[in-house]
Amino acid sequence: MAEVSRILYTTTTLIPSFSPSQKSHSAQRHLTISRKPQIHCSISASDASSRTAVTESAIPWGCEIDSLENASGLQRWLSESGLPPQKMAIERVDVGERGLVALKNVRKGEKLLFVPPSLVITADSEWSSPEAGEILKRNSVPDWPLLATYLISEASLMKSSRWSSYVSALPRQPYSLLYWSRAELDRYLEASQIRERAIERINNVIGTYNDLRLRIFSKYPSLFPEEVFNIETFKWSFGILFSRLVRLPSMDGKFALVPWADMLNHSCDVETFLDYDKSSKGIVFTTDRPYQPGEQVFISYGKKSNGELLLSYGFVPKEGTNPSDSVELSLSLKKSDKCYDEKLQLLKKNGLSASQCFPVKITGWPLELMAYAYLAVSPSSMRGKFEEMAAAASNKTTAKKDLRYPEMEEQALQFILDSCESSISKYKKFLQESGSLDLDVTSPKQLNRRLFLKQLAVDLCTSEQRILFRAQYILRRRLRDMRTGELRALRIFDGFRNLFQ
Repeated sequence: MAEVSRILYTTTTLIPSFSPSQKSHSAQRHLTISRKPQIHCSISASDASSRTAVTESAIPWGCEIDSLENASGLQRWLSESGLPPQKMAIERVDVGERGLVALKNVRKGEKLLFVPPSLVITADSEWSSPEAGEILKRNSVPDWPLLATYLISEASLMKSSRWSSYVSALPRQPYSLLYWSRAELDRYLEASQIRERAIERINNVIGTYNDLRLRIFSKYPSLFPEEVFNIETFKWSFGILFSRLVRLPSMDGKFALVPWADMLNHSCDVETFLDYDKSSKGIVFTTDRPYQPGEQVFISYGKKSNGELLLSYGFVPKEGTNPSDSVELSLSLKKSDKCYDEKLQLLKKNGLSASQCFPVKITGWPLELMAYAYLAVSPSSMRGKFEEMAAAASNKTTAKKDLRYPEMEEQALQFILDSCESSISKYKKFLQESGSLDLDVTSPKQLNRRLFLKQLAVDLCTSEQRILFRAQYILRRRLRDMRTGELRALRIFDGFRNLFQ
């Protein structure tokens, strides 16, 4: 696996987004698949028949997540295809099923991998079915859906594709929330805002597939047969992209799948990442700690919360080990507010809504959250400041964020505390009931899967609840100090007043 870039799609446009590891709030660029005249291309019967169909929701390529046999085949093929001798080998590991383990002593600051660009999959890679690739490019399909389609096309050709050894080593069912059913998301992630993110992502993948099917696949059924290019294969390919695609800063931010490198697992204790090294002309990473023979070697997938790691990669770090962990806290305007409509319009003007989520970390919360709280509790007499508050609540503006309204601070903090405690109650309910959740399965394989999903949900909710408990403590203490100080000042004032009576 490797650092992934979050991407959003709609059913009518394909919208590439920025990498979450880049703290950027630039506007997304909409790229619509142009409706061009039909392009007549031919494909031989032998090419069409060589594709492997997907039936009954089963992906016929790839392997079990812990398969070493296919991984060893990948290693042999890479070596024969130009990968230099490595200081690491693929082995079963405690963290991540499979991983790269040091064969020799590795120094801190040492460069590893050196995967040549010829063994990297990008939007510019040559298609085994050139006609299919040409049609997608003529229709201006952006990189992510193009790569998803490319992966399916090459996988379906099996041994006929030069990437067959790589595809064989990919997991048949990636660890991704794309593979959770709606019932499982509702049952296990009801308390977490990651549930909404997962539903949004699933809908975006479905919307992207439907868009491609309507505009391109249905017009060229011989190149894009439905038994191969369908929603199940797109869930698989997007699952692979979300968990393995990297952005290479030194190659103009190009997105790439890097065989061998994507066997590296994530650790919250390291900060090293993959990039293109111009001097060696290969994809490398520089270790930020030494490794002994037999130790698993790690990279960073980026500064992501436990929820984001579960969303894309299907794992949750141990509680308290992720310094980048956060929980999304939802704040909402009250519909009973006499200024509700006016406040809502100003929020929308700044790209926000009546219900907005903000990341809360163990160390605190963003200034935008406090600005939103000020707006939510402000009376009509503060109407002149509404626009300033709404702008400060958005991370898409350069407005001043550190607003101070002493006359409303107590109200704003109480508003945040109420939202925090409401969220905590949902986590408590889920964690209390998790031991008695009805798994309702008959086969041992399904039982194991449900137990695994439930454990992931428990781990996530425990870590997110921990952050909310900390926020609750800070808010209660600040409110107590404010109210104690106000009471003390009132008593002093009363004492002075009595002296002069």
